Amino acid sequence: MNRPARPQPAWRPHPRRNPRALAVTAAAAIVVSGAIALVNATCLDLVVASPNEKFDLLSDIAKTYPAQTVDRKCVVVKIIKKASGAAESALRRDWADEPTPRPHVWSPAATSWLLLLSQHRKDDGRDEIVPRVAQSLMRSPTVIAMPQQMANALDQAIGKIGWEDVYELGRAPEGWARYQKRWGPFKLGKTNPTTSTSGLHALISVYNAAQRTDAPGKFLQGVESSVVHYAPSVETFLSNLQQADERGAALDYVSAIAVEEKQVYDYNRGNPGSLICAPTCKYPPPIEKLVALYPKDGTLVADHPYAVLAWTDSARREAASDFQRYLERTEIQTRFQLEGFRDQRGQAGEVLKQQPFYDPSEPKTRWEPPDPSDLVDLLQRWSDELRKPAHALFVIDVGRSMAAPIGGGNGTKLDLARRAAADALQDLAPKDVVGLWTFPTTDRSPYREAAPLTTLAGKTSAVVSSLQNVGGSSDEASLYAIVRASVEQVRASFATDRINAVVVLTGGGFDLLDAAAAGDLIAFLRGQREEQRVRVFTVAYGPTSKDVLRQIAESSGGWFYDATDPVNIGELLRNALSNF
Repeated sequence: MNRPARPQPAWRPHPRRNPRALAVTAAAAIVVSGAIALVNATCLDLVVASPNEKFDLLSDIAKTYPAQTVDRKCVVVKIIKKASGAAESALRRDWADEPTPRPHVWSPAATSWLLLLSQHRKDDGRDEIVPRVAQSLMRSPTVIAMPQQMANALDQAIGKIGWEDVYELGRAPEGWARYQKRWGPFKLGKTNPTTSTSGLHALISVYNAAQRTDAPGKFLQGVESSVVHYAPSVETFLSNLQQADERGAALDYVSAIAVEEKQVYDYNRGNPGSLICAPTCKYPPPIEKLVALYPKDGTLVADHPYAVLAWTDSARREAASDFQRYLERTEIQTRFQLEGFRDQRGQAGEVLKQQPFYDPSEPKTRWEPPDPSDLVDLLQRWSDELRKPAHALFVIDVGRSMAAPIGGGNGTKLDLARRAAADALQDLAPKDVVGLWTFPTTDRSPYREAAPLTTLAGKTSAVVSSLQNVGGSSDEASLYAIVRASVEQVRASFATDRINAVVVLTGGGFDLLDAAAAGDLIAFLRGQREEQRVRVFTVAYGPTSKDVLRQIAESSGGWFYDATDPVNIGELLRNALSNF
């Protein structure tokens, strides 16, 4: 098959990438639908919080909604985007300190989040705000998505697979050579279960599968040990996989990813960001398609509940009920199916039935979420014990650009960043090790080692808290040199049983215009051996060229975070430092 041409140098944005799809959003990114830019002040607003995979779709549907009049007021539906886990966290504290209006309706990807919120608020001594039962809008089972060649190889060798097979593949020292394939070790992609539905449902499924074994703890650890790195969202993995596919290296990046069936459908039509794609996608599909594998030992189904929150007034409750009835109409349910969802009864549409990558008759075995208290305990155990530990280096800009003041009495950019970084590092597991470099320096050395790479994350947190600005500023050449040096430093003590990574936060203050130098760094990062790959996660905390920082991150298999708005730095650093 002919591959799409790639005429541009590596340091430029790839023409294939949709800017909207690749506008970096961490798990907590919030977007207000453009449909409500101009609203009559006399209208009643109905705010609905939605995760990424259906945000664009609901926003578009809201534009066509023929709203009824409530209390002689028109109704305008406002869709805001917030990842399910991030929304649960915000609702746990009554949406305090959030920059968008408090929602009246929450439609997370799964009922699991409603259960978590109920238990968390109970533990916090707060009132219940979600209903005991919430109607499903659409459904999508959690699957093990695997590149087609790999899925075919396993199908021929062992037939239908489950989490037990993932465990066996992950612990096999020969990796894919077990099946006479030269694809190296088995690499699993999993999202963070504290923020992402796919990660949460995969964790529950693996836990259930583990209970059937003689050593459940060993089984759980074994599956986690094959994780490449965690991510705040499925889009992170799928966008990186798309980049690898463009280079003809999809099989090198990851062997399997736990995702929703709908997200497999989106990826296979070149749309990892789950944008509106009707009537057909204009994006080139990947060379190596993904196959949705339904674990034989069972899986959970994301049921996308529609939950009217307790603080919603009677007028908006009436409006919410009317909007729900609209979403349940046959023509809207059909539209959900056309976008790769199953309808609220679990029936797949023609787009899934007509392609060989999906099986509408699956899953045969379906798991329900555990009791709320057990779910909270499982997540805590994952954070403390099960998550694959980190072996990482945090590189932070302390130069002149970080001395810029932040509004609201928050001090400087560095003040805000160091508080956020200290909190994020403190939240890591006791076994995580995170070194710390700062740049620029006062003695013209390229960087200062504030904490060696052997430092436990908790101690690095204390060091970050004491960082101060230096008078100078960095430049483009220095940034590239520091990125390369930090990767080489991590690789020099590469830990095969840990996630090896570099996180770089820069305040900018200089342009990234040297195409040759950027290209050399990108080629270096892209050319790393897979068995010793160090992933780079870049955080743009200023006007520095985002496209170049994104290319640096993605060429290593890492991810780019856009913290141009300083208000977002806390949540973005928590994601960058916990999702290596």
